[in-house]
This record gives sequence, C-alpha cells and structure tokens, in this order.
Amino acid sequence: MNKPSFITLIVLAGTVLASRADESRWSGSCKVHFSGESTLHDFEGTVAAEPFNVIISDRSDPAKATATSSVVVKAAGMDTGNDKRDVEMHKCMDVATHPEIVVEIDHIAVAATKPASDGAVPRPTVIPFQMTLKGKVHKVTGQVSDWSYSEKEASFTVSFPVSLKDSGITPPNVLGLVKVKDEILVRASLQLTRK
Repeated sequence: MNKPSFITLIVLAGTVLASRADESRWSGSCKVHFSGESTLHDFEGTVAAEPFNVIISDRSDPAKATATSSVVVKAAGMDTGNDKRDVEMHKCMDVATHPEIVVEIDHIAVAATKPASDGAVPRPTVIPFQMTLKGKVHKVTGQVSDWSYSEKEASFTVSFPVSLKDSGITPPNVLGLVKVKDEILVRASLQLTRK
C-alpha cells in the first residue's frame, strides 16, 4: 500500500540521465499500482504521486553525480475501485493523521543504483530510497525494470514489497475469516522529462 515510494525512485534515474545531459533539473510524474492477497478476494489499486522534481548535482563528472528528490503521495487518493474497501483501507492507514506517503532520495550516487552498462547510458538496476509511511521511516530498495531513455525523457518501473506489519497497518479482520497477506506489492511507473 506504499505506492509513493516508487515516485522518488525517479531521482536516481535522473542521476544517470544527467551524466549525458546539460540540464540539472528533471520534472517527474509517477503512477503507482499496488496489489495484495486475502483469503476472500485479492485486490489491487492505483494512486498518482504529486508532480515532483529531480535535482542533479556534480553532473559534469558522472562518477560523482548525485540525485536528490522528494515525492509525495496523498494516501487518501489510493483507489481500489471498491468504495467500501477503500474506506476500510484509508482507516487502516489512518489517512487523517498521516495524509502523505513520502519517498526521499538525498544525494544518491549513480553507483548506488548498481548500473548495468548494456545501453547508450548506464541503466539502473536498483534504487535505494527512504519512505515515510504512517509516520514510520523505512529504508527500501526497489528493483528497476522497463528502462527507456532518450535525450529528453526517461521512463522505468520500480517494484518492491511492503510489509503491513512493519508499516504499522492492521487490515480489518472480518469475523476472523478474512485475512490479508502481510506483503503488498508496489509497482511504480515513472516518467522523467528534462527541463
């Protein structure tokens, strides 16, 4: 249910892109897909992150370039297409007290993305980031796939699991019969555009 995390992941890709570009800022967008399993019905949903920027530092030296960004997802915007389920999900996430899920990357170096050099520019294979969910800070490493790059745009997907227990999220228990699996899979589709 921590979809936002995927949004800030774009920051690291921006570091790679900046090593081949003159710009130091990229605008970003992210659509997050989440899915889970339960003993009754599996579920899935989406949420879009707020628009964000990626700032690249030391771009003249790819070996030293770093990326910084902060991506915000409004927890109340998480939507599974079922109004009753969404009301319960938002209660479990306590969106009134913790309205935002925040993903942050602070001066992350290209090397931290374990880049593969099988294309025109280094392709990140992972993106480490810090995610604040329901008031708790988590260190997460997302797996990168679907990498696409041009001089003005980049897109990719970042996937990672989120533990409900570790996040302090207790799903509703219907008469002790319906239980939700602890692991929620988050898949964030990111798009960066050079300014």
